[in-house]
Amino acid sequence: MKKLFLCASALLFTGAMMAQTLTLPSQSSLTDVKGDNSLDANEVSHLGTNPAVFGGNTGEAIQNGNSNKVQVRQAGTNNSSYSEQSDGLGTGDNRAKIWQTGAAYFDSGFRNVADVRQKGTGNQGYAKQEGDTNEAVIRQGMKEATLGVSTGNRALINHGVAENGETNYAMTEQDGTTNTSRTIQLFDNSEARTVQEGTDNMADIRQKADPNQSNGHSALLEQYGERNASRIRQEGSARNTAHSVQIGDDNKVNQNQKSDAISGVGNSAIADQGYGGIPLSVDIGSIWGDLNAVDNVSNGAFNGASDNGKVLQNQDGDGNEAYAGQYGDGSAVGNIAEQNQVGNDNNALSVQNAYGNSNGGDNYGRQDQLGDRNNAGIAQNGTDHKAYQRQLGNDNDIYSTQRGSQNKVSTYQGGNGNIGETGQRGQNNTILLVQKQEAGFGGHSFKVSQNLPGGLPVGMPNGGNIADVLQLGPNGDFATDGENCDFQAPTDLTMPGGVPSFDIGDPCAGGGC
Repeated sequence: MKKLFLCASALLFTGAMMAQTLTLPSQSSLTDVKGDNSLDANEVSHLGTNPAVFGGNTGEAIQNGNSNKVQVRQAGTNNSSYSEQSDGLGTGDNRAKIWQTGAAYFDSGFRNVADVRQKGTGNQGYAKQEGDTNEAVIRQGMKEATLGVSTGNRALINHGVAENGETNYAMTEQDGTTNTSRTIQLFDNSEARTVQEGTDNMADIRQKADPNQSNGHSALLEQYGERNASRIRQEGSARNTAHSVQIGDDNKVNQNQKSDAISGVGNSAIADQGYGGIPLSVDIGSIWGDLNAVDNVSNGAFNGASDNGKVLQNQDGDGNEAYAGQYGDGSAVGNIAEQNQVGNDNNALSVQNAYGNSNGGDNYGRQDQLGDRNNAGIAQNGTDHKAYQRQLGNDNDIYSTQRGSQNKVSTYQGGNGNIGETGQRGQNNTILLVQKQEAGFGGHSFKVSQNLPGGLPVGMPNGGNIADVLQLGPNGDFATDGENCDFQAPTDLTMPGGVPSFDIGDPCAGGGC
């Protein structure tokens, strides 16, 4: 862990009280939805003592009513701070700020815990921890009587500022509407989880992992409701995992990962809209059994209802994997998923309306890959879907399958050793497949199947299908010879930063105590 030791310019607290040791939770142990098994993660040990641990300060602040403010600053190791602000019969508008730093002695800023709990509306919570193996938990709204009572809350957790830090854990939970959350974790091997229940919420997680003995970062972001937006940004050489879950309509996911591939393990990005049951890590290396050997888009018992969702995932680096699952059937408004990968050994999978109404539609999936030995697959079930896939590189293979009617597939492969395979079951479907050969290397192959025989047909069988295949030699102009069917512009899901504002003010307003 890197350390930049600060002068003790801030208020430093010392004392003889002892704090309990801290065992950080892990994402793998927090599998329940809506934060139900992570609300009281360690709870700051509630001011418990442990004579085997020296140097830990503990503090508890309880404020009733509204428009209250509390600020706690602690320096050293094994510190605990617990703050609870209840709106009583008021509206909230409370402020809580906790700063735990290592500016006390060598190797401090270690195993600190901050817990902030705020009820009501318009609250702001801020936790800043510098060092290693710290835990910060901010809970706002706290599921009062009915969801939606709490609105306009802001939560910010900052790990690794100034001194950098590793093996930290951040948990934010917000209930209600128009809440915003941001988590920042620098250096390596930290975990972040954000849960928001309600509508019009925004959450942002940013993690950066440097090489020093790190395994990367893990981020889990869950939103339950409508018109929510989430963004996860991860950067570093180690393996990072980003997982976003959204249940409801009109939601947006934006995930960006960048790796310099020193570790050779790459990144994993998972976007789940409408299902909520995908494990924290998914091996999609087989591209879902090469899209179930082309065809067989599942239409099982699950009936997701998350429509008008948007997913944008970008990966820059080697050994990456990306999965976008959208489980709304498009009966209201269709979903959009775009995945972009730059680098080697990548794979990408996009699944739309795998369950639900087989006549639902109007989904759009796009995947772009630039690099070597990539593979990609898109599966869509229903009507009026569009799938666009583009690969520029070597040794790629690509798959797509659609079940229903009035669907369109457009595929472009530039490079050598590529294989393209598509399947459409139904009527009035269209396939365009373009492949370009590089000079001095082998050619391509293709397979186009429409109205596939066998099995139980889904949608309208037979008739009116179109297939267009164009294979180009080294002298072909790939930019103009066939690349004329990309359906729509790339998805733009730039998210706002969120969580500005804060004040504490006073003590003694400059007049002395």
